[in-house]
Amino acid sequence: MTRRGWIALIAAAVLVAAFAYQNRLERAALGIGPLHFHAASLVVIILAAFLLGMGAMFLLSLPVDRRTRDLLRAHGLLHAAPPSRTQVPAERPSPAHTQTDPPHANS
Repeated sequence: MTRRGWIALIAAAVLVAAFAYQNRLERAALGIGPLHFHAASLVVIILAAFLLGMGAMFLLSLPVDRRTRDLLRAHGLLHAAPPSRTQVPAERPSPAHTQTDPPHANS
């Protein structure tokens, strides 16, 4: 990561920490369907919403990622998928016929 990227990351972390510190005592009522939470921490609610949004976007992106990988494999731009563990590898011929007996010491 470049120096500019580290500076931006640190600045974002400082802003998030400042927001959390300033709102540490703020409480909010939250109703999610039949569940109702009274006096829930605002910081926890925002963090949970952020994490749930990240999880939802990840799950929604999986089918698109699968189609993209299949297209890239079809065009030879991505290596073939590794074999799954459930597949049985093809049998190899036994090396018994290729072995040679050690020379006999006849003196």
